[in-house]
Amino acid sequence: MRPLCSHGWVNLGDAPPASWSTPSGRVYHLCPAQRWVEQRHGADYEPEGFGAEGFVHTTIGLDATLVPANRYYADDARPHVCLTIDLDLVNVDVRFDAEPHLYPHIYGPVPTGAVIEVRDALRAPDGAFTGFGPPVDTH
Repeated sequence: MRPLCSHGWVNLGDAPPASWSTPSGRVYHLCPAQRWVEQRHGADYEPEGFGAEGFVHTTIGLDATLVPANRYYADDARPHVCLTIDLDLVNVDVRFDAEPHLYPHIYGPVPTGAVIEVRDALRAPDGAFTGFGPPVDTH
C-alpha cells in the first residue's frame, strides 16, 4: 500500500472486492471556486491534487460532502463550490477503494459536460462548511 490519496491509504494493485458495487448516478466534488472557473470551458476538469493522486475524490450524497469538506478544507479560506457529477457521462474508471462506500474515486479527468450542477459552498465565520446553495449555471 502507498499513500497515493492524501486522505488515506489506497492499494491500487488490488481490485476492489467483487461484492463492492460500482458507483453510479450523481456524485459530489468540492473544489475551490476559482479552480472550476479556470476549467469550466475546457473539455475536462482536474482538481488541484489530481497530478499527485491520480483520481478525483467524490462523495455520494450532497450532505455527506460536508464531512470531508470540514475535515480537510475548513482552514482553506478560499470560496469553494460543490460540483454535481453525472457518472453516466464519465468515461473513465470509477470505483470505491475503501469502506464506507460513500467516497468513490474517478480515475481520470472529469468531462466538463458531466458536471450537471454547481453549488456555492456555504460557510460559518470560523470557516466551517455548513451547507450548499441552490444550483447555479454550470458554465
